[in-house]
Amino acid sequence: MSVVKSEIGRFYRKITVRWLLFVVFVITTSFSFVATYETKANLIAVDSFSNFYAMSDNRLQKFSTDGKFLYRYEEYRFGKFGTLDVTNPLKIMVFYPDFMTVTTLDRFLAPITTYNFFNLGYQNITAIASSTDNRLWFYDNVDFKLKKIDEAGKIFRESQPLNIIIGEAPSPNFIIEKDNRVYVNDPEIGILVFDLFGGYSKTIPLKGLKKFQILKEQVIYFENNSINSYNPTTFESVALALPDTSNIQQAVLEKDCLGILKKDHIDFYKY
Repeated sequence: MSVVKSEIGRFYRKITVRWLLFVVFVITTSFSFVATYETKANLIAVDSFSNFYAMSDNRLQKFSTDGKFLYRYEEYRFGKFGTLDVTNPLKIMVFYPDFMTVTTLDRFLAPITTYNFFNLGYQNITAIASSTDNRLWFYDNVDFKLKKIDEAGKIFRESQPLNIIIGEAPSPNFIIEKDNRVYVNDPEIGILVFDLFGGYSKTIPLKGLKKFQILKEQVIYFENNSINSYNPTTFESVALALPDTSNIQQAVLEKDCLGILKKDHIDFYKY
């Protein structure tokens, strides 16, 4: 019994230390301006190598951590870009919802593979994410299941019907796999959390989100001109004040850098 109590104590101390470290980071962080780049984009993202990406209707641009332009990818055959997944910097994923098509790109933004979900037999897909094993996660709105497939459409993992598990049918707009978890976001319900086998775990009660990051086991999202961190274990929230809050469209954070998207440019910061 004492061994069990000791293990539990260590577990909670570990969580507390991680959370306190993140709080100290939020309180003490100071940003230094690095560069700005003139461009118009709908969203920005940052990968684990601290490379930034700016996505517009039909164009994707990649920047170094110090704001230098690196590569460009443009595509018009499949309609407008919908979502972008840079979780795997060596296999970036772009989703075109109008044509139910996904293209994966290498680190130079050169196309690798194209998936067409109509050809694979799916009719209603709204959210897709890359997997660490080079497959794809997506939510099938027809049978209400989270699924993982390969390039040929073979199903490797799938959840139970979510309308039965949680008592309502989700309508996800965003999925991400990170740290052995799959996060499926429904703005009306919250963030549904699954294991890598498609097993439903819990729902994080954050609603109204369009996009978020998972960093140091926290849910990181931009709202009200600040970057907010939510701890799913302690249910605590912390807001990080940004160095510039005028006309911000979006902001993303990595371990040593910050990107702020504005109407006609991106500002890059270090901390």
